[in-house]
Amino acid sequence: MAKPLSIRRTFAGRHVLLTGASGFLGKVWLVMMLDFVPEIGRIYVLLRKKALQPARERFEKIVSSSPAFAPLHERFGADLARHISERVEFVDGDLAAPDLGLDPEVAKQLEREVDLVIHCAGLVDFDPDVRDALTTNVDGTEHIANFCERSDHAALLHISTCYVSGTRNGEIGEELLADYAPDGHPFDTELERRDARATIERILAEHEGDEKDNEFRKQALRQIRDRGLNPNNAMLVRNIKRRLKRQAIKNAMIEEGQRRAYKRGWPNIYTYSKSMAESLLIARRDRLKGMSILRPAIVESSMSYPFPGWNQGFNTSGPLSYVLGTWFRHLPARNNNPFDVIPVDYVARAMSIAGAALLEGCAAPVYQCGTSDINRLTVERACELTALAHRRHLRDRGSTPVERVLLSRWDAVASDPEHIMSTENISSVAEGFGKLLRGLPKRWPSGIHRGAERWAKKADNVVDKLNTIDRMLTLYLPFIYENHFVFHCKALRQHEIEEPEFVVDTLDIDWRIYWIQIHMPGLRKWCYPLFEGKTPEKYVPKIPFKLPEAESPAPRGEAR
Repeated sequence: MAKPLSIRRTFAGRHVLLTGASGFLGKVWLVMMLDFVPEIGRIYVLLRKKALQPARERFEKIVSSSPAFAPLHERFGADLARHISERVEFVDGDLAAPDLGLDPEVAKQLEREVDLVIHCAGLVDFDPDVRDALTTNVDGTEHIANFCERSDHAALLHISTCYVSGTRNGEIGEELLADYAPDGHPFDTELERRDARATIERILAEHEGDEKDNEFRKQALRQIRDRGLNPNNAMLVRNIKRRLKRQAIKNAMIEEGQRRAYKRGWPNIYTYSKSMAESLLIARRDRLKGMSILRPAIVESSMSYPFPGWNQGFNTSGPLSYVLGTWFRHLPARNNNPFDVIPVDYVARAMSIAGAALLEGCAAPVYQCGTSDINRLTVERACELTALAHRRHLRDRGSTPVERVLLSRWDAVASDPEHIMSTENISSVAEGFGKLLRGLPKRWPSGIHRGAERWAKKADNVVDKLNTIDRMLTLYLPFIYENHFVFHCKALRQHEIEEPEFVVDTLDIDWRIYWIQIHMPGLRKWCYPLFEGKTPEKYVPKIPFKLPEAESPAPRGEAR
């Protein structure tokens, strides 16, 4: 084994360009480095302007409102603004734009000074509009690679996902596969990208013209009349027609992306586009000053940093665990299938290790970061622990007697998708129940009909909710039922790390403790409110955060 790797010594005086600092993983890595590696030279945070809000203002808002920054607020207090301003510089840019949308002078400065680019930004929705997926995940990666090629000495750490493997089952090694497609047939990434762009243009053209315009107009008028609004309101008709057209195009783009992904063996548009980004980088590897790809598995709640249970947004286990706390308790999943969950702070540490290895010239081409190889959590075990956590919560804090008495004793189990309690079967029963109630003999009293209609509407509501759950489960079936993945994560273990706070040892994870005491409370606090249309708890630092007024930067040395 090579000599121990010191994260603090390696990053001391080095300059890093970070994308994705507003996201779940990028935010944790940034806070971790500002907390544990104060010797770092400069972290250039690339942020896109939103509604004419410069990167600096966006970053101030993030630091002032995100719970991820709590350790820094608690440690530095009123001195936090100085601590950050000495180590972080905010750059207005745009991944989707050529040259990253940078001001030319800023671009030249970054090309001279940056030692390492950590490309953490990406669109992580499973099935987004294919235009957005290609622009962000593929074109954005190409623009980052262009920057690295032009730079004096910037190495590139690209954050991908283990699931670029697609539907390829079994042991998944840490290897670079150029122009890879899971179905095993020849695949040309550039040809695929050009063909996808041509199809996008064709779809856009299909939604133009008088015939389509009349179709959207008829739909708009139908909606207006159904709502009892004025069909002669030209502005209302125009706005609804525009919205219908926009939604129709988006639906067509999602379907096209799904078609392309499924055809070649990827389970969704996300993994399709991330795999294409990898292939693009592999083709340019010899022209880069150094390049590694970090592939996390399913990134979930933090184990300990910035604090136990921190989570953000809609992650993979969030929707699944949420529905298992309702009346729906039969998750379609295959027993013994790995559910490869990795805490976000472990992945942030892995980013630091891979980045340090790149700076030291000893990096592996690929680092996978998961748990399925040496500390496996299975789907049925996750299901069991989720049910146990829900039962404890409902027993102590259920809001109704039904929750405290009945749901708190109801187990969740992994089952076949065709199980008698599947969403499809329950939905069919509810739909039939509604039809039965609406088909009562007309001679029956009106009171019975009114009561039957109320129950029929409740049955309709059940059907709607079950259809939503069914659509969600369809997205997750490749990960919990259809495929069996075991990801090798040997490359990270080859590095001996000096600082304990950066060691990645997945054998440390006790799944029962993590799931019940850390992960589920974190989901309940930070993610479940989003499913219910609520706002998660706000974070307000004791001392308001405001960066000092920007000064003209003095020339800096090129520390290596």
